[in-house]
Amino acid sequence: MIADVGDETGLDRLREVYERHARDLFRLGFALTGDRDLAEDLVHDAFVRLHRAPTEPSAEAMRAYLRRIVVNLVRDHHRRQVVAGRSRPEGEDAPSAEAVADAADRSAAVDAAIAALSHRQRICIVLHYFEGLTDAEIADAIGISVGSVKTHLHRARATLARRLEGLR
Repeated sequence: MIADVGDETGLDRLREVYERHARDLFRLGFALTGDRDLAEDLVHDAFVRLHRAPTEPSAEAMRAYLRRIVVNLVRDHHRRQVVAGRSRPEGEDAPSAEAVADAADRSAAVDAAIAALSHRQRICIVLHYFEGLTDAEIADAIGISVGSVKTHLHRARATLARRLEGLR
């Protein structure tokens, strides 16, 4: 556990880790979800999980540890959304006014093309281009083989090239 209740040095350490990594984790969460509020919630949840972890990762491993938590939280959220979509009663398919406004705000062609990728392809693209991770680091972060990462990246690049052809 990184900080016990009432442990000022532990809380200071948690605050320091938050200040160092939260902004990058938020960018990652936003890139993966396209939703600022959700990204912020996921980052906060990641720090709650860090606080509850039985041991603190080393300083060198902290960023990768937190990044893995955020990616897992995004994946869990995506799975819940799929299940919720399957169990939605008929007649509730109309988007809310807020959803329509959010969609209008995110109408940039590149954002739309990335958002249209499969979940795994999007994660691989974001981790590769936004986080600068190698194929092996991506594989480790999301728990798949390096070959699968290469396949997802190749397919995502091909899809993006087709969808963004008019922007060249």
